[in-house]
Amino acid sequence: MAYKDDVTRVLATCEECGSVYAARQWPDGTVRIIGQEGCSCGANAFEVVDDSTEDSVAGSGAE
Repeated sequence: MAYKDDVTRVLATCEECGSVYAARQWPDGTVRIIGQEGCSCGANAFEVVDDSTEDSVAGSGAE
């Protein structure tokens, strides 16, 4: 059984349609979206959003 401290909150994207959801990533790598059984498109496969990109509003020169 996973403990609360072992579960990480992440953003996850649907592998079928690209919708983004708040999710939990379990120690075994399983990603489950929060509050729903699956995506609104019917898919159940999600991938963690990589937040390491350097594209940001602050760095884009937008004011």
